[in-house]
Amino acid sequence: MTEEDKKLIADYMGWEIRMFDWWKLADCGLIRVLFDLNDAGVCVKEMKKRGDDYVEFIKVAYDMAFDEGNMQFHTVMAWLYDRDNFFKAMTAWLKGGGKQS
Repeated sequence: MTEEDKKLIADYMGWEIRMFDWWKLADCGLIRVLFDLNDAGVCVKEMKKRGDDYVEFIKVAYDMAFDEGNMQFHTVMAWLYDRDNFFKAMTAWLKGGGKQS
């Protein structure tokens, strides 16, 4: 994932950069963003809060997974449980007009 991709995701999520790393505000204070599956879960929660963002994201992710040979629902879900695949799909969705507000 490029720094541009990270910035695109961070902008959507409202995360900020400090000391050359991305940080998110949580109930317990600032937490470093590692762009791992824990952060992917936080992204999904945010998409669901914003209404149909998650549905639109899943459409993009499903198409990407299908293009890589994952044609059944369970193989698409397994594909998304890979950190790189999740954030690659999120970046593609955001670049393709994913909601920004």
